Amino acid sequence: PDSPHSGMAGGYINGDAAVSEGYAVDAFFITDGRSRRKVSGGGGGGGAARNLPRHTCGECGKSYATSSNLSRHKQTHRSLDSKMAKKCPTCGKVYVSMPAMAMHLLTHDLKHKCQVCGKAFSRPWLLQGHMRSHTGEKPFGCAHCGKAFADRSNLRAHMQTHSAFKHFKCKRCSKTFALKSYLNKHYESACFKGA
Repeated sequence: PDSPHSGMAGGYINGDAAVSEGYAVDAFFITDGRSRRKVSGGGGGGGAARNLPRHTCGECGKSYATSSNLSRHKQTHRSLDSKMAKKCPTCGKVYVSMPAMAMHLLTHDLKHKCQVCGKAFSRPWLLQGHMRSHTGEKPFGCAHCGKAFADRSNLRAHMQTHSAFKHFKCKRCSKTFALKSYLNKHYESACFKGA
C-alpha cells in the first residue's frame, strides 16, 4: 500500500459525526527511538525492549534507540556550508540532512493530481489527505472530547488543549493556552477587537 491508511479510505463516512479512529494523548508518543520521552523501567511486559542501550547525541543530548537513528539525527547539526551539504539541482535549496534532501526532491515531481481542483502532490497519501478538504471527511477523533479532524497533525495540536500545562497567557484577560498558535488566534479574536 502507498500509505498506512490507503486500504482504509473506503470505510469512512463523510461528516463531523463519522469518526473512525479515536486517539488519546499517549497514542502520539513515538516509541521507535525518535521520541525524547523517557520510558520507565518498571512493570508490564516487554521489559527487555525497554532496557536496550540508548544512543545519545553529544551535541544536544537527544537519545535514540538505534545508532542509525542517531546517525540520521547528527546530520541536522551540520552547517549549510559543510562539505556534506547538498544543493537541490532544480531550485538551489541547500540541505545538510540527506533524508530531508530526498524528501525535498520529491516536491519537484508532483504526479498525484486532484481530480477536483487540479492541485498536485508528490505522494499519494498527501493527495488522499487533501481529498478530505473536498469531502469533509474527518477520520481522526479526540478520545477526550470527540472533536474530529481531517488531518492527524491537527488532532495532535488539539490534544495539547487537554494538557494540564498551559504556558501561554493572554496579556489582557489572563486566559491560558497550551499552544502559542492558539494564543495568537485568541489575540485576533474578540478579546482584542475592541482594544
